[in-house]
Amino acid sequence: MLRADFTTSQTEKDASLIGFDENCLSELSSEQASNIVGGFTLKNNTGSPRIFYNFGEKLPLQQQTLKPGESGTYPGEFLLYNSSASKPGISPAIFKADPSGSFSLNQSGTKIIPTDLSSSNGNGNGGNGDC
Repeated sequence: MLRADFTTSQTEKDASLIGFDENCLSELSSEQASNIVGGFTLKNNTGSPRIFYNFGEKLPLQQQTLKPGESGTYPGEFLLYNSSASKPGISPAIFKADPSGSFSLNQSGTKIIPTDLSSSNGNGNGGNGDC
């Protein structure tokens, strides 16, 4: 039998957990965690590090960097990124992300394109980059 002590600001309580199975505990993937805490998952499928900004209606711009092959979960509904993979300077584009979706940054020629990983055909819809 597992025993747990819970302390509040006013009292201390004891509780017993009967039938608790430690094998039921597991680490959540970043996608599973994003469904709980809110935020989209983004993976960098390009050959270079990508700097971008995530933001939302009530969330200011936050600068992020993803190395090639890395992924992370970010709050907000929008992604501001450089859509050019070759030109000096930047070609800014905005992508509207489902706040609990999974996306990847892919390179197609000289363009960087966000792709929805949860689309039914597996090819993604590309979102609405280049706004």
